[in-house]
Amino acid sequence: MLQKTYCTLFLFFLVKIAIAQSSPFDSIDLLVQKNVYFDFGKYNLTSESENVLLSIVDSCVGKTNLKLHIEAHTDDIGTNENNYTLSKQRSQAVKNFFAQHQIPTENITTSVFGESRPVADNTSDNGRQQNRRATISLFLKKKMTAIKGQIVDKKTGEGMKGKVIFHTKSHKDSVITADNGFFEKSVEENTVLGIDIYKKDYFFETQMIKAKGKNTVVMTIPLLPIEVGEKVTIKNLYFVGNRAILLPKSKPELPKILKFMQLNPDLKIEIAGHINKPFVSSSKLKLREWTLSTNRAKLVYDYLIENNIAADRLKFKGYGNTQMKFPRAKNEREQAMNRRVEIHVLEVRNIAKSKLEKSKSKSKT
Repeated sequence: MLQKTYCTLFLFFLVKIAIAQSSPFDSIDLLVQKNVYFDFGKYNLTSESENVLLSIVDSCVGKTNLKLHIEAHTDDIGTNENNYTLSKQRSQAVKNFFAQHQIPTENITTSVFGESRPVADNTSDNGRQQNRRATISLFLKKKMTAIKGQIVDKKTGEGMKGKVIFHTKSHKDSVITADNGFFEKSVEENTVLGIDIYKKDYFFETQMIKAKGKNTVVMTIPLLPIEVGEKVTIKNLYFVGNRAILLPKSKPELPKILKFMQLNPDLKIEIAGHINKPFVSSSKLKLREWTLSTNRAKLVYDYLIENNIAADRLKFKGYGNTQMKFPRAKNEREQAMNRRVEIHVLEVRNIAKSKLEKSKSKSKT
């Protein structure tokens, strides 16, 4: 088992190096891996082996950017030199079969090992049969885009260390930046990528980007320091019309708010709900409209309470249409910015102390 694992790892890195040297592709995924077996001293393909290879050919139909790797072996009967030659003949037989079925030879690489890498004991007929094999691996080559960025203090522009979380529909990963805030991540070309940034004593930030083509995406991400009186709009919170119910696409935003509160345990906030009602005086606002702004704020409040954020750290309030960003909204974008939930900072206990300690530390260096 240990030998098999070693061989698989070796194969993966061998093919990855070969691809990096011969094409602009930066990453590979293993799609299919199968074995074919040979008779003693032979390199011609059996009918059973041909059927296995045909199934791999079928896996190639309709796909582009593929790479095939053939790894050939023998048992230990005979000399090392003869067995090396035999494994080379076996790899060539498999390669020829694929070429005959319209697999371009430039997409095929081979490795030959003779008797040096058995997967079973050579003291039995069954073990020797397992070693007389060729392993065929089908890889998908992926073009990658580099995402490079820096986290900075929004007020000073100074780079700073933080955590960056990357997520797609099927994948999630994170990095801790360098002390100056720089980070780099490679993602598959044309991927829509969500980026969430966290740092203690700062508001969190979330952005969506598309990794287009081979061009590197360069971004600077400013974070606003947490201070009493500051307020930020929670991005991507969208509600069912005239109801305090989140749209499904907005539900992933709630855990981000929770993480922010967990990262800053000395923070007390007000969750403020707002509605879009342009050209209407707040004195003429209907009770249900005031209630709607309150209930949308309460939805966030309830989620945090349910996830163990202490009630004495939280308040919620509905502001109706009294604090619209666009009192005379002219389009859907401006109306959407009126419909929002904000975080208002009420109290921060240890942030001032933390900043003082950082300042003293810098003055010593």
